Order: sequence, then structure tokens, then C-alpha cells
Amino acid sequence: MSRKKILFIPRWYPDRNDSMLGLFVQKHATAVQAYHDVTVLYVTADNTMNENAVIIAENDFGGVHEIRIYFGKNKGALTNAFGYWNCYRKGLRMVKKRNGSPDLVHVHILTRTAFPAIWLKITSAIPYVITEHWSRYLPNNFKKGSFPGWWRRWFTRYAVRQSAAITTVSENLAFAMQRLGIKGNYFLTPNIADTGAFHPVQKQKRNIKKLIHISCFDEPAKNIKGIIQVTKELSKIRTDFQLEIVGDGKDFNEVYNFALQSGLVNERIFFTGLLTGNDLVTKLADADGMVMFSNYENFPCTIVESMACSVPVISTKVGGIAEHLLPEFGILIPPGDQQLLKDAINELLDHPEKFDYEGMRKYAIENFSMESSGRLFNDIYKKALHK
Repeated sequence: MSRKKILFIPRWYPDRNDSMLGLFVQKHATAVQAYHDVTVLYVTADNTMNENAVIIAENDFGGVHEIRIYFGKNKGALTNAFGYWNCYRKGLRMVKKRNGSPDLVHVHILTRTAFPAIWLKITSAIPYVITEHWSRYLPNNFKKGSFPGWWRRWFTRYAVRQSAAITTVSENLAFAMQRLGIKGNYFLTPNIADTGAFHPVQKQKRNIKKLIHISCFDEPAKNIKGIIQVTKELSKIRTDFQLEIVGDGKDFNEVYNFALQSGLVNERIFFTGLLTGNDLVTKLADADGMVMFSNYENFPCTIVESMACSVPVISTKVGGIAEHLLPEFGILIPPGDQQLLKDAINELLDHPEKFDYEGMRKYAIENFSMESSGRLFNDIYKKALHK
């Protein structure tokens, strides 16, 4: 298939307020760019702006043309919805003027992002595909009301039915969506790791082993305080390890203050803040193990990147993690069980030889690389454009 014009319309995307938001979507766009010409149209409300204000920013990232439109958030839900729609219309005109009409639209994360895709399908017969990353469809989240409103549920089902294909990053998420009556043409497209950047390094011999946790500091999901509590208990019986917590987010202060109460900050527990680029790669690749203790999760990029660096992973068996975290790559435990987390950390520290370091790197390249992801999406696009 010759190169086509693909328009990405994501709900989350790195922006001026959060450089990590939807970073996985940007990776997808970069992977697809190897096969097609990709434009990203990202519209977001900005609480720091005055109502009715609009700011447009354009740039190129790795050959991907990015259009970010920020608008001042309105207090009324209906007025805010019109704000989104007006910005999408403005953005679509920009895309058409610059590149012509897209051949296919790729929606990332429902639901409002489906509106412009459906509009283009109705008015211009342009097909669209969907990639869903959001864990709100998982049983625990759905019971908590993270997917509320009969209208939202109806429109989500409609949008997926009208799509040429829907992809999810895990089979678990696909099953959860279908249990909610969201029927469509499903494909599996796992998260991406830049396996060129994230790679193993030769670790120096040391007496203190390094554990790492990388997080967006969403405490109800990530349960970082549980990791800190287990670290505190483990420190009573061994002193040959340290925990580095990487990242930032809405619950950072809550987690940091909890850690201060343990008396281990800057002795056993270290907070690095947000790390990106080579700083993140270096920190992760130098770790002896990654620790995740999520209450709920989909399939986080941090696990993919850890495997690319040949770093074994301890994780709770939630979401789609068990689909890829094989016994030779890490240790799976039930969510919330601090004793089993303690046992797993002891196992990782005492028996590092049990893990297949070369195997996990090979698995990451075959399943999560930019190249493998680009091929997957290209095959899906071929089917969508020849329906």
C-alpha cells in the first residue's frame, strides 16, 4: 500500500502543561510515520486560559505534524462541548488546507474524539479506526462510575460499531469493553517501547541493589504508599537495597509526606522527580528490578520499557499485565497483598539468576518495538481502506 495521509485525533497527548500526557500516543504516531504521513490534531481545554480564548501551536516531531489547539474552559458543560467542536472544526480546516483531506482517521481514547471522525465519515466517506487505552472500562473502575451516563455509553457503542477497526493494548481491555456491549472489529496492538533508546546496560558491581518505581502518582490506581510500607517493613530485616521513585503527578505530595513518616527518605527511599529522555533511560536500565503494586491498571509502558532494558518486573496481576509478564521475566502477585510483595522483592534480590534477561529483551523487540507496532497498524489500515 502506498503512503496515505493519516489523521490522529487523541484525547491525551503531550502538551504545554503535561509533557507526559498521552506520550504513548505520540509513540504510536511516530511508529506509523514510517509507513504513512501522519498529522495529529489535539484539542484540549485549558483551565489557565480565559473563556473563549484559543491558542494554536504547530510543530513537527520526528516527521509527525502536530497541531495543538488550547481553549479556555467554560463552566457550562454544553458551552464547553461547543468549545471542543469549534476547535475541532478549526483544526480540520487547517489539516485540509495544509495537506488535503486525510485518507483515514485514527482516534485515540474515546469518547469525544469520535465526533470529528464520525463527521468526516458521514460528510466525506473517510473511514476511521480507534485505539483505546483507558482503564475506565475495567470491572472495578466501571463499578466506581468511571464510565457514567447512558448517553456516553450509547455513543461509545455507536462510535465503535461505525469504526473500521478498534484496537486495544491488551486482550483484557477488549474483553472488558465487549462485556459492556461495545461491539466492534477488535485487534490487539500492545504499547510501544523505543527499543533503540531503552536497552540493557552493563551494571557496576555493587553491594546495594536498586529497585525502581516509575509512576504518574495516581495513588488510587498505583498504590505507591503500599510499596513504601513494604519497603519500610523490609528495611527492618535487610539493608542491601534501595528504592527510587521516579515521576510526578497529582498525588505526589500525599505520597512524599507518607514516605517522610517512614524515616527512610534519602536513606532507603529516594524521589527523583520527573525524568524524561536519556535521564529516564539511564535510571531504568541501571535498576535491578522494577516494582509495580497497582490496584488496577491496563498495560503500562513502564513494564514494556523495563523488559526492553532487561530489568525484571514485580507487578500485581491486574489488567493485561499477565498477558506479557511471563514467569521468566518477572513475578506476578495479587493486588493489595503486602506480604506477597515483600516475598517477591526478597526473591528478586536473592535470586536474580532466575530471570531470562536476554529473553525479555528479545520479547520486547518482537512485540513492543516501534517497528513491530508500525507494521501492525499498517496492516490494520490496509483492511480499513479496502473494506
